[in-house]
Amino acid sequence: MSAYLHLQQWPVDPEKTSVLHAVNQKIRLVWQNNPLYSLSLSGRGTPNLKLIPSDSWPGNLTEGRQIIEGKFVLGSESTLLQYLWYPKHLSNAALAELHSFEWLRHLRAHGENIARRTARQLILNWIDRNQNWQTLAWRPDIIGNRLSNWIGLYDFFCASADETFRYQFFKSLYRQARHLSRCWMDVPTSAQKLYALHGLIHIIICLEHETHRLPSLLNHLDKLVNRQIFADGGHCSRSPILQLMVLRLLIDLKALLRQASIALPDSVNQAIQMMAPLVRLFRHTDGGIACFGPYQKISPNLIDMVLTLSDVRGRPPQQADEMGYERATAKTGLILFNKTPTLLRSPCNNIEEGTGIFNFEWSSAKRRIITYADLVLQSDRGLYAQALKSSHGHLQVRNKTHIEGALIEGDYQSHHPTWSFAQARSLYLSNKELDFRGEEVILSHLPAMFALRFVFHPDLRVTHHGKKIYIETPEGQRWAFMSNCTEMQIEQLDTSYPAQMLLVMGHLSANKTQQIRWAFRGN
Repeated sequence: MSAYLHLQQWPVDPEKTSVLHAVNQKIRLVWQNNPLYSLSLSGRGTPNLKLIPSDSWPGNLTEGRQIIEGKFVLGSESTLLQYLWYPKHLSNAALAELHSFEWLRHLRAHGENIARRTARQLILNWIDRNQNWQTLAWRPDIIGNRLSNWIGLYDFFCASADETFRYQFFKSLYRQARHLSRCWMDVPTSAQKLYALHGLIHIIICLEHETHRLPSLLNHLDKLVNRQIFADGGHCSRSPILQLMVLRLLIDLKALLRQASIALPDSVNQAIQMMAPLVRLFRHTDGGIACFGPYQKISPNLIDMVLTLSDVRGRPPQQADEMGYERATAKTGLILFNKTPTLLRSPCNNIEEGTGIFNFEWSSAKRRIITYADLVLQSDRGLYAQALKSSHGHLQVRNKTHIEGALIEGDYQSHHPTWSFAQARSLYLSNKELDFRGEEVILSHLPAMFALRFVFHPDLRVTHHGKKIYIETPEGQRWAFMSNCTEMQIEQLDTSYPAQMLLVMGHLSANKTQQIRWAFRGN
């Protein structure tokens, strides 16, 4: 699965768009829909690259074979060759992945001539279907990623191409470059701006196109990086996946500028040094990275390459205070813990958001077990989903590692004038055996229903036998789940996220503390 798909679940950005900017953007959209806009993208350009950047990012041989056979796998979605480029059954995230051409690396991993021919055919087909501006395919961040992929993989598919292909390829390259140079800032988040700018800098350097703009764009790059990276090296989105992807992008830009003998903004190198340790913090025992939202599989090989090229050594830190996460490790696995009350995205679109307080993930040995665990509250007045978005509270977290295992504890008390809520969560992971335990203490001034949600890795099988629930891995390892709450339910999430979820449910009486204990024990 390619990396750019994970960048489509954009989190809320702290950067606010001005009213004037929004009006200007609407005017530009009207102009871009005008047939005359297509004519404005025409012009001459040299049909060769002045510089071909090195591309070190890995592809997947199996997915390369599937593409040659006419099938694109885009996360948990897929489409066939005859339905390109706008199949109605694909989500916008999968369409963005398709139009980004990240999957060209899978064809390169295949390496045979048939892979090169397939790449050229698909590029020509895309050019034929997308010659003029379209809302999604020509979105600035997608164009930026597509152009940097086309340029970075140029040697793979274009070095042996005929003149007909080269003419069509460079004609489209320049048309997209002209559009991108005008609108690269017309995206809602600073991370998307960074991806658009990444592609524009590639175009300017590798085509020597509008080179007079480069100093200004590098100044923009410096400001964007400073705006996005916290003092602890965390990305402002609080997304572990964006942490990885933005780090990868900065490594790309560092290599490109060095290859072109252009001075690198100090902020870029500093950000790489600061961001890499937090990627290690978010790595699970299976080699993948935490999601704190819908589970998204990213190749461990890609993570290895990002960390290698960052050239930052050392052990993972135990906490990221600014970004708001803790890492607790034992000999049997690890827990990743969200310590900043935030409405993180739910694991799939058809279930409601939780409180966003003390969400966690758990992995054991080399297997991801829990990909998402949180608390959901519902009251007759329906206050919780709305109130928790705007509430402020006092929060304290204690992370302890000792001879018997790892213990992490968190306490939260809301500060809100019209309602009160408190939650405490304790998680314990034993060193000696497959023993993972938790305790929840919840207090609300309103009567409410609660549910602890445990969302499991898609490869795991969850079954209910009498009063016991069992979680089994493909290798046959099994855990039994126990709780002092008797109301438990297993649900299958939607088809876009083929995983099972365990709900532990109960009722809260007004102003009365509820204590829930639970445990996973090796069986």
